Amino acid sequence: MNGLSFVVQDKTTKECIVWEYFPYTIPGNDYNDWAHEIDGIFRRTDTLQKHFAHCEVCLDTCKHTFIPSPLFKPEQAVQVLKQLFSIADLDEINHMDIPSAGATCIYALPGPISNTILKRQRDARFYASILPLYEFLRTQKDYSRALLCYGETQIHLILMQGDKLLLCNSYAVDRFSTSLYFLFFALKQWQLNPHSLSLYITGPFKPAHLRQLCSFFSSVTVASNNEFLFPTESVNLQFAPHLFPVCASSADL
Repeated sequence: MNGLSFVVQDKTTKECIVWEYFPYTIPGNDYNDWAHEIDGIFRRTDTLQKHFAHCEVCLDTCKHTFIPSPLFKPEQAVQVLKQLFSIADLDEINHMDIPSAGATCIYALPGPISNTILKRQRDARFYASILPLYEFLRTQKDYSRALLCYGETQIHLILMQGDKLLLCNSYAVDRFSTSLYFLFFALKQWQLNPHSLSLYITGPFKPAHLRQLCSFFSSVTVASNNEFLFPTESVNLQFAPHLFPVCASSADL
């Protein structure tokens, strides 16, 4: 789930059975309201009444950080995140080893949300949405590459050169021009040339946004799963992240 959207896929045939999006502004730390909305979707959607063999839930949280695995100690996970973010009482702190980056991702997820989904899908596994985005970009062949996941209130931005992860961060935004500012600021920090960089994008981009990006970057590609493409570019922009594997080890889950 990314906000209040979901995809149901047949893992054998790779067929996408259902994709749905519900306009909803996720409240700051009002997790109970968010959980109530999600529970309502489960109750109103016949497909979601079934128990799925695999259920991966990606929550779009900005409360995440990568730290070198040798420095990571599980008992310090909460302390590390509190140095970077305001952690709510109902936040659940999780961590996941990312061998390809030599790092561990620490992230906070809202407890009421996971509890609501576990009542319906007892085998659900929960991740921060930054993880499948990173895994997607890691597997691309371009040497210098970036992924911009755009949202109305925040963006996720990842930069890589070869196997090296340069940046993996989230930023609060209020308009598309703010997203461009953070993108170009990051490129300037790492001295990356937009004309020699491959930019992958996902999110509710408008045609005007795409034209702007294409005027700055020589390579702009909608990030999508090679094993499955949605019928239109706009749907791929919105739902493709649901079909990215969370990490190499979970690709067959």
